[in-house]
This record gives sequence, C-alpha cells and structure tokens, in this order.
Amino acid sequence: MQDKNVRNRGAVSVYLALMLTVMIPLIFTMMEGVRINAVKTASECAVELSLNAVLAEYDRELLKQYDLLFINTAYDSKTGDLKNITDHLKHYVNENLDTGNDMLKLSLEDIECTAAARATDEDGAVFRYMALSYMLEKYCIAYAQDAFDMIKSSESSKLFTGNIEKEEAEAQKKLDDYKFEVPQVDDGNGGKMDDPDWEEPEKADPASKVNSGKKKGILKLSCEGELSKEAVDTGVYASHRDLVKGNGMCSDWDKREGLIYDCLFNEYIMEKTGDYRNEKEGSVLKYETEYVIAGRSADSDNLKAMAEKILLLRGASNTLYYATDKELTGAASTMAATLSAATGTAVLEPLYKTLISAAWIYAESVSDVKEIMNGGKVPLLKKKSDWKLSMENALAFKFDGLSETEDKGLDYEDHLRIFLYTLKEKERTGRMIDIVEMNIRASTENENFRMDDCIAAAAFTFKFRSAYGYDVMTSRTARYM
Repeated sequence: MQDKNVRNRGAVSVYLALMLTVMIPLIFTMMEGVRINAVKTASECAVELSLNAVLAEYDRELLKQYDLLFINTAYDSKTGDLKNITDHLKHYVNENLDTGNDMLKLSLEDIECTAAARATDEDGAVFRYMALSYMLEKYCIAYAQDAFDMIKSSESSKLFTGNIEKEEAEAQKKLDDYKFEVPQVDDGNGGKMDDPDWEEPEKADPASKVNSGKKKGILKLSCEGELSKEAVDTGVYASHRDLVKGNGMCSDWDKREGLIYDCLFNEYIMEKTGDYRNEKEGSVLKYETEYVIAGRSADSDNLKAMAEKILLLRGASNTLYYATDKELTGAASTMAATLSAATGTAVLEPLYKTLISAAWIYAESVSDVKEIMNGGKVPLLKKKSDWKLSMENALAFKFDGLSETEDKGLDYEDHLRIFLYTLKEKERTGRMIDIVEMNIRASTENENFRMDDCIAAAAFTFKFRSAYGYDVMTSRTARYM
C-alpha cells in the first residue's frame, strides 16, 4: 500500500513538472500582453488628458469679446508657431506619465503636429464655421428667418439694380445738352439760311435746387450731430496681409452653405459689431458693421458708403412705386407741360417730365435716407400713404414739416443686414476677422494678435517608448467642434 502511494506522488510530481513547462511560458506571455496593453492604455490616457489640457488653453479675450473658441499658438510670444502647442502638449504628456509608478518605464519620444485648421483658412471658412457653431448653439437656424425673408423680398423686387442719382444726373445732362434747330429763312438767292433774328429759347431748370443740394453730399443731407473721425491702417489686418496657411476645414465639418446660413452669420456680425446707430464701447472703429460692408479705413468713409447704398436702394424702391401712381406721374406731366408752354419749348416737354420725375424720386429717396439714418423706419416697398414729399417740396429740396413716420418698415440695422448679404462671402468674413483683430489688439498684452495664429482643430502624432522595448505610436485630433 505504501509503495502505491509513493508511486502516485511521483506521478503527480511528473504531471506538475510537465504542466509547468506549458504554464510558465503562458503566464509570461500573458504578463507581456498585459504590459503591452498597459503601455498602450497609459499612453492613450496621457494623450487624451493632455489634449483636453491644451484645449483648455483657448484665447480668453477672443472668447470674452466674440464667443469664439480658438487656441492662440502665439501664447505669450509675439508670433504664433505650431511648435508652441506641441511644447505645451509635451509638458502635459510628461506630467501625466509621471505617476510615480515605474512598472511600464514609458516615456514620450516626440510629438508632431500633422494638420491644423487656422481661423483664416479657406478665406475665413474656419472662422465662419466657429461663429455659426456659436449662433446655432445660442439660438437656432430659425433665428435668421426674418432677415432671410427681407432679403428674398429685396431680390425679387430687384432693388439692387438702378441708380437714381445717376439717372437724375443723366436726365439733367440730356436737357442741358439739347440743341434747338435754328429756323431756316430765304437767303434771297433761292436758297435757305439760318434765321439771323432767331434767339434760342431759354430752357427751364426744374431741378436746379435738387442739383445744388446734391453737392452737399449725402452725409450732410442725412446725418445729424458729430460723426466719428476714427481711422485705421487696414494693411496690417488679415484681409490685406499675407497669411500663414493651415490645412483648412476638418473633413467632417459641414460647410453650412446657403442663404439661411449667410443670414445667420450676418446676425453674428450684427451682434458682435457696433454701427452708426449703436456704437460699441471700446471699439477701435465706431462704425464697425459699416467697415465690414464698405472696407474703408475711416469711419466717415464707411458711413458715407453705407448712406449711398441706402440711397440707391431707396431710389429703386421709390421708382417702382412712382411708376404705379397716376397722381404722381400726372403731376409731373402737368408741370412739364406748364414749363414747356411758359418757355416756348414744347419740344422739351418729354425731357422736362423725365427730369422732374427723376429729381422728385431722388429727393424722396434722400428724405428716406434722412429718416433711416436718424432712427426712423421706412417700408421696403411703399404704398400711397408712405410717399412723403410733394412735387413742390421735392423740387425745392425741402424736408421740413414732414409727417411723423409710422413705426413700421425697415430701420438702419435692417439695411445693414441687407447690404451684408450683398457682399461676397470672402469680403464679409475677411473684414469681420479684421474687426476681431482690431479690438483684440487693443486689449491688454495682445498688441501682436493675429487670427491666422489661432486654430480650432489640430491633428497630432505621438511617439512613445518603453524601456522594455516597446514603441507606441498614436494619432489624435484636438478640436472644439
């Protein structure tokens, strides 16, 4: 019996010895696998934590003033460099790897930034995308519906065509340049000659006061009070200088194209910029929205351009209504007939009527601009009760004693919205970026701020090495949206 037990114990020992030859390599293989996975997990955790830390380094002033999330790669230096962000990432990765546990012996070898979406890339498409992201989160796409409807109405009525100022000047020139035919008389030799006793009739000048008033300029005719004299050197801002190029929009970002998105971006501009009627405290230019529309260096020039645009729009609108009002056109016909009869120039009656009509519409349009620039409203398309000037006041270029404007129609800000729409997307976005640069540079310790140094997303490749002989490479993208 004892020998049998001894034999059994020997068999177990042999069995265990044989099993260990299988188990030990398996255990070490499993340990090695755990170490490899631990290295990968540790490296990925360090990367994720570090990317979040870098994203938390968004430009505070840019968020404060414009609700935009961008990393300024200049940090505290004068010029931006992607190396700055990789240096920050290296610091954070090393901090996250330094856990006091040396079991993995893992270290960072290198970080490479392989792509970056700069704010100014693709003519400012990245900036526009981030601004629209803010607007969609704060409001929604329907927020721009009123502006959308207003612009569609303007387009369908063809209010972006025509130039009443030019039309009035051309009508005046046709009258001024008209040459009367000299009557012919018998020359005594069976032929004809010019009548030596004929005197050229004196032409009437129904638009003389309108033309005299035009010389004052639209700002003096329409604006009250002192105007801003602020000006900038536009050459130092993004839309005028050579920019550092990035890799543009992320591949999965929606382009957000179409009129409704244009209107929503315009609402962002309206929210973040000041204008003639609503100046923004602390801004470099006082008429910022007007700068976006006109792109000139001085506030006064931008405001003048805006007033001229409103004049043309009102001229097109007033011309549409004038042509349908028989009372107005009849009054012009009567006046033209009276002038031609009084001066003995019946041949000029059609020219008189054209000039009177153009001068009347021009004066009515100036009246509208004056109303709009001083806080009133004017309907986009008029009806009979909306017409303000009599023919007598129009030709006398008198705007006193007009009836109170009803609280309906489009105000100055609505006209800004209309003309923001008429811009090319590149102009609109580029000039808005200029405004951002102006005002950020005016803040403390930001005098070298540049939007092309700011990134909304960046792709990185991380290389790690373990002292146990493992190399790990991982790629990640840091992005706000």
